Amino acid sequence: MIHGIDVSGYQGRPDWKAVVEGGADFAIVKLTEGNGYVNPHAAAQVDGALEVGLLVCGYHYARPNGPNWAADARDEADKMMTRAGSLFCFLDVERNEPLTAQEIPLWRAWCYAFRTHCQEAGHPVGWYSYSPFTAALGLEASWETTLLWLARYPLPWRRDGAYEKWPDAPLPWARVDVWQDGGDRNGATWPGVEGPCDVNRFAGSRAELEELIGSAR
Repeated sequence: MIHGIDVSGYQGRPDWKAVVEGGADFAIVKLTEGNGYVNPHAAAQVDGALEVGLLVCGYHYARPNGPNWAADARDEADKMMTRAGSLFCFLDVERNEPLTAQEIPLWRAWCYAFRTHCQEAGHPVGWYSYSPFTAALGLEASWETTLLWLARYPLPWRRDGAYEKWPDAPLPWARVDVWQDGGDRNGATWPGVEGPCDVNRFAGSRAELEELIGSAR
């Protein structure tokens, strides 16, 4: 098992040397959100993480919106890809409030349009969310081939990641690739990052994760 963190604009400029010394092997950086927001620290965070030898991915926080849902999805995808460069990226899809029955098919179609647009541009994406939200969306079976980054926060959080059980994957996935097990909800922290920090685990080796994110591209 290897460990990693994910950061957004809230984390500013972490001490990446301390992050690595704390045992991290990878970092996932928020690049964009919706149609307008760009993480002002993203470029520096990516560069800093790469300079100390971390494997680096990006992510986009989705803000699905109508009335032209497919066009909105393509627009958000373009904004992410413009800033991602060669980074493998995840599509972060979540909302505090449950989706209504009318919203579910609209959000599902939006996600499919986002992923398809990225694939056609040669930039396939992974999926990030939590199990109940993902299950409610009822994603198509074709999503199974994308990498799954799942949020699930055990109590208490364990820095060593030595939990009894790896989380089950929501359909249509067969397994969880990256598990976000720590955050402000369970008090996770990491050296080099001020305050609460999202912490992640990958069940394999660094070489295996590098191969996964490389082959996904």
